Amino acid sequence: MPIHCLFLFRRNRAKQLQDWRNGDGPVDFLYGFPFIDSSKVVCDFVEGDDRSSDWRRRVCYPMEYVISRIVQIGFSLHITWIHWKKITKADVLVSTVDTCGLPIAMLKWLGFLRAPVIYISQGLAHRLLARVASGWAWAFRLVYSRFLQSVERVLVLGEGAAAPVVRAFGVGPERVSVLPFGVDDSFWRPVDNHLQGDYVLSVGTDAARDYTTLLHVSTQSKLHIVTRQRLPGSLLGPGVQVSSDHSFAQLRELYSGARFVVIPLQDVDQPSGQSAALQAMACAKAVIITRTQGLWEVEHMRHMDTCYLVEPGDVESLREAMEYLWGNPAEAERIGLNARRLVERRYNANSLARNLERHVLAVAA
Repeated sequence: MPIHCLFLFRRNRAKQLQDWRNGDGPVDFLYGFPFIDSSKVVCDFVEGDDRSSDWRRRVCYPMEYVISRIVQIGFSLHITWIHWKKITKADVLVSTVDTCGLPIAMLKWLGFLRAPVIYISQGLAHRLLARVASGWAWAFRLVYSRFLQSVERVLVLGEGAAAPVVRAFGVGPERVSVLPFGVDDSFWRPVDNHLQGDYVLSVGTDAARDYTTLLHVSTQSKLHIVTRQRLPGSLLGPGVQVSSDHSFAQLRELYSGARFVVIPLQDVDQPSGQSAALQAMACAKAVIITRTQGLWEVEHMRHMDTCYLVEPGDVESLREAMEYLWGNPAEAERIGLNARRLVERRYNANSLARNLERHVLAVAA
């Protein structure tokens, strides 16, 4: 008899799933949901709706707002409350972000939930460890430690993110595992006969992006940055274009037209830049990425083989990398093809589904 597994998403996943079924988008952020073997695990999901006027959302909002301001990661209790019936009927719960996982972990700790919980953490430990001097941060670490110690398994998306979970929350190392992220390599793919543009592309909005270092690089190449961050106007020269709010299809066109892609990062222990880098790699583009503590798998993300690595905050190193790939298109093409093969082999949505399915079966046993 198959296991009934319920995924908890923050928002907009029903639309992403429908777009994927229509061929209009990828399934990158569904964590393998459509590809898990239904003969072993029957999957369903619930999600939040920021436009909802549900009274439970209004009741929870003041508390959720305060927690979000202090921790910088949300606590979406209203999602759990609204979908409580479905949650209590599941054999296994998979929370895909800390915002959804924390209320589930709390209820597990309080004894209201019996089903095994797989908690995917994406930055909670990093945020709280960065606020170690704050009394509020200490209190939240103490409380959240109790919550996370009650779940069956904590998954992180990069090797560098595992130790902070153990250090911040006292979760046993045997219950913390790395889940290699995967993108939709059927959607993100090289486009046949696509004309290559004359620009370098950078994509991403999260707080770990280091666009200051990138914008200090002076090269002859044009730079197109896709971000919702507000960038300093004094650094935006005539060769820099900034845009946002592209469809996935439009973003694929931008990847395809770029000479190569640059993902500049601050030296954090989280796998920041992961989805954008893997999308570009799946499109067979060479990616220059910062060698951070959180670089997800160093044995696979190899310098001058599957990517081009630069040191954090090093303007000169980044300039040399960009000038090298711009002046050596054959090398950029070789690295891009190697990157595509790596995604096909390891960092795709089907592989993610198989790995997550293994964890679901293990906690349900």
